[in-house]
Amino acid sequence: MMLYLVQHAESKRKDEDSARPLSKKGWEDIRKVAKYAEKHLHIQVSQIYHSGKLRAQQTAQVLANHLHPARGVIVAEGLDPLANPKMWKNRLTETAEDIMIMIVGHLPHLSQLAGELLTGQANRELAAFTNGCIVCLEKGERERWKIRWMITPELVPNCDATALRLGAPIEDAQKILEEAAAIAEQRIKDTI
Repeated sequence: MMLYLVQHAESKRKDEDSARPLSKKGWEDIRKVAKYAEKHLHIQVSQIYHSGKLRAQQTAQVLANHLHPARGVIVAEGLDPLANPKMWKNRLTETAEDIMIMIVGHLPHLSQLAGELLTGQANRELAAFTNGCIVCLEKGERERWKIRWMITPELVPNCDATALRLGAPIEDAQKILEEAAAIAEQRIKDTI
């Protein structure tokens, strides 16, 4: 089973808009991440779950527009910021089929869920979640979970503003990818 944990993209502050929709930066970030996930990571998901909060719903919809989940996008219980992560841990543990799902949610819940799945301890912060990031977990042999990869909006090259445009010299594109890999490696070291 593949599980993609997504922290909702940046939203407006509560004093700006009490519904907390995505900010302009949030829309830009999640569109960039979704487009990259579709074209370069080739993510395929069966279903996208979200908490029902507007910022999570908008994030999930942008991702669905690019990833085309076969079973669609639905609101699910137990994904609120302060929800108990054991509910979803149990649900994922009981799922026998080899599926790929995405959960769009909030902190601290996502961090606690990752801790529960990876170590059995919700208080272990193992991934440095940021707005608009995707953390890929895989359930392998003996029902053990592991982190496969993580991508943040900052790591995704802006193809319109970088040398990754069609026809750019391969050395320029290679340099940008190496820089992104170095940033990702440092973030992983910082979380260990």
